[in-house]
Amino acid sequence: MATRLKTDQRVLNVLIYAGAGVTPECLRQCTQSLKRLVGSKYAVSHITASTLKTEPWQSTCALLVFPGGADLPFCRDLNGPGNRVIADYVRNGGAYLGFCAGGYYGSGQCWFQLDDPSQDVKGPRELAFFPGTCGGPAFKGFQYHCEMGAKAAKLSVRKEAFTGGQAPPDVFKSYYNGGGVFLNAEAMESDGVEILAEYADRIDFPSGKTQAAVVFCKVGQGKAILTGPHPEFSGTSLKSQPDIPGYDKLVEEVTADESARLEFLAACLSKMGLSLSPKAAWDDIPRLTTMLNIYCQGGHLESLLNRLTGRSYAVITDGSIWLEDKYGSDMFHLEWTTDGSCSTNYEPRKSDKITWRLNVGSKVAGQGDDESGTEFDHDIYYASLEEFRTLESSRGFSTWKQALGTHGAWCPTLSWGNHLMYGDTVTSTNTLLSSNPQLLSKLESGFTFTATRQVAGRGRGNNVWVSPAGCLIMSTVINHSANVIASRPLGFFNYLAAIAIVEAIKGYDHEDDIYQKLDVKIKWPNDIYVRDPSKPNEPAYVKVGGILANCSYSAPNYQVVLGIGLNTNNAQPTTSLDALLKWTASMLEGDKPSPPPFNIERLVARIVICLEILYDHFLRKGFSDEVEALYYKHWLHTNQIVTLEDEDGVKARVLGITKDQGLLVAEEVMEDGIELNSWKGTGTMFQLQSDENGFDYWKGLIKRKV
Repeated sequence: MATRLKTDQRVLNVLIYAGAGVTPECLRQCTQSLKRLVGSKYAVSHITASTLKTEPWQSTCALLVFPGGADLPFCRDLNGPGNRVIADYVRNGGAYLGFCAGGYYGSGQCWFQLDDPSQDVKGPRELAFFPGTCGGPAFKGFQYHCEMGAKAAKLSVRKEAFTGGQAPPDVFKSYYNGGGVFLNAEAMESDGVEILAEYADRIDFPSGKTQAAVVFCKVGQGKAILTGPHPEFSGTSLKSQPDIPGYDKLVEEVTADESARLEFLAACLSKMGLSLSPKAAWDDIPRLTTMLNIYCQGGHLESLLNRLTGRSYAVITDGSIWLEDKYGSDMFHLEWTTDGSCSTNYEPRKSDKITWRLNVGSKVAGQGDDESGTEFDHDIYYASLEEFRTLESSRGFSTWKQALGTHGAWCPTLSWGNHLMYGDTVTSTNTLLSSNPQLLSKLESGFTFTATRQVAGRGRGNNVWVSPAGCLIMSTVINHSANVIASRPLGFFNYLAAIAIVEAIKGYDHEDDIYQKLDVKIKWPNDIYVRDPSKPNEPAYVKVGGILANCSYSAPNYQVVLGIGLNTNNAQPTTSLDALLKWTASMLEGDKPSPPPFNIERLVARIVICLEILYDHFLRKGFSDEVEALYYKHWLHTNQIVTLEDEDGVKARVLGITKDQGLLVAEEVMEDGIELNSWKGTGTMFQLQSDENGFDYWKGLIKRKV
């Protein structure tokens, strides 16, 4: 019989089309506004025409967005198969938001510049979410690739169309440049069309009884909102145009209505069913940290400096160090201070500290010289690191020996985590390390980089990892010798990390066994799932964590940057370890007070310890039977029946992973015709690589990635 575990198919992504036709400025403004309004709830990322047509993005997409630009390239790249995918997604319950060119594209007919034969565009559009015609420009003066026709368009909002959600303003001025008007929209109410806003000023394109600037369209089980103007454009982000008369006034008028345009756009998103970020966060635009602090336990500062400065790319001047990686993306300026002498004994609040100041102009640096925040308490981290080291040593690693089947005098020397780098808000801990390979090659194994927030957290492929405050974010460096690569392949690092995370969660507090009872699972190849506390009456699972391993080579080692994101204290965008802990305690212990929330500093320390122990065992024994059993103990897939797309849709039962390369193994099965949902193996076996195949657990299929 097939194992049946239910996972929660949550819509986590807002996908913005970034194919041909979209202008860079429209893409930038659209991305920024959506991140402000829903960025703590959804991963806001870009999608290309190829990905849109070939990848299974629909099941986790809350909203598909087409920004401004020109819609003829949209037609060229998406007519036919691409538009069928989009239309099916929306009609089956999805949501589409089209700004300007995206509004023309989502209409049944596009009429543009009909009085100018050199620029006119007229023809049907396949999506036809708005069943009529979008005609424009609504105001004369538009010129391609120019701001000459731009204006601050006054919009009158139909507030009665927004009920039960975010309240919009009565009127506001929006940036406009070439957008259309939705003809005769007032006559299409029976077709599921609602007018959300009208142009308040007289337009230059005949449109019927109304001047519909923004429309809502019911499309099957889904919905679409199409706009002529650009309510996603922020006046504060508009670039100066000194050669265009009146442009400064346009910027001033749009900027004055910044709050109103955010409220209107938020009301539109709410009407389409999206959850909004807290209003206080709308104006809290993350500023990247320009100062990254490195903390070293006593006695380890000198070793780090020696490693970093022993290269030709290190320039030492005036008591500080400049590191310029000729193969990398960034320049680092190192300054250091010591409060107390370097000591071999760790004393809280007497750690040595190095400050890494990123050079002005670096893609990681923010605007300004603000130092990094202090939301991560390195003293708690180091105290926890020492606690767990002492605990393991005092036990003689007995718990691990039992789990890993290791006997005798095996006693790993625990040294990882002595160097900890922290930044309050960064692009991505993985990116910052892996994009500077020359610098990375000088970092010792166990060097760990953590942050409170990431603005460009990464997942596998084109995936984005949402990293709000409360999410554990860390990347740990592992130098893996090229001499052992044949027998200790890099493909197992995801598996070791997954085991380490689960064991760290369950071993968070050795004095309280409630943590051992937390229902935490591994999804192949690199995700962490937990029992969904919001569905207590069914065994549903939801994603809370992901792993991303990047690798480079500098003789004699491969440098692996093992990135981990884990929803710890943050309830969004799925659930959190805190929610799981509270629910588990209530189910098992009734009225007994729930344990305190997870402490991120302590959990980071525990993960580092578990990673080091597992890696040490891996070097000695490889992916042994015992490590394999520990992996299977926690994973979701035992005996799961899946569909192999690249094998003409045959059914197969997941058996496990190979011991030599870590490939997923599945056996072809057939229904035995005796018992419902019962399968028998045919003996035909398949092996699939984790870096080439995606495992859509909800659909039960393995699909080769394009």
